[in-house]
Amino acid sequence: MRKYLLSIAAACVLATPAGAITFPSLTTIYVIPGVKDSGDGANNGVATTIQCSNVSGVATTIRFLVLSSGGAVLESVTNNNVGHGTTFTRSTHSTAAYLSEGILIPGTQLTAGVINIESLQSGVFCTAAIIDASAVVPDGIPLHIIRTNPHPGSVE
Repeated sequence: MRKYLLSIAAACVLATPAGAITFPSLTTIYVIPGVKDSGDGANNGVATTIQCSNVSGVATTIRFLVLSSGGAVLESVTNNNVGHGTTFTRSTHSTAAYLSEGILIPGTQLTAGVINIESLQSGVFCTAAIIDASAVVPDGIPLHIIRTNPHPGSVE
């Protein structure tokens, strides 16, 4: 019985999620290649939409750095004091499917860009897709985003 209880205790310890790593400065946690925007107005054409959730246990800062295919910085947007448990959306321009907390590059056509997502915490998780900006139900192509600084205990 004691051996059984020790096995359960060990399993519980292993199943407990690891704490977030606090970085000393904004650190790239994701690179999103293949970002596209048609340059159209609100709810028209195609846009790239990104959703991020902070599950680090503390408020954090998250920055989006939008680069052209040639590496020029098109936009740098910082979200300060993003609370634990908060999920927010950023799009390259307004879409019918998602209410964004901010627009990244309104009116800018981008055919093969990159977005770097930086954070002060490792416990931020994001997803991205190129979507039809006019569709009320998201319709598009999920982007393969690359995790560059992993969160302990996660596999992406």
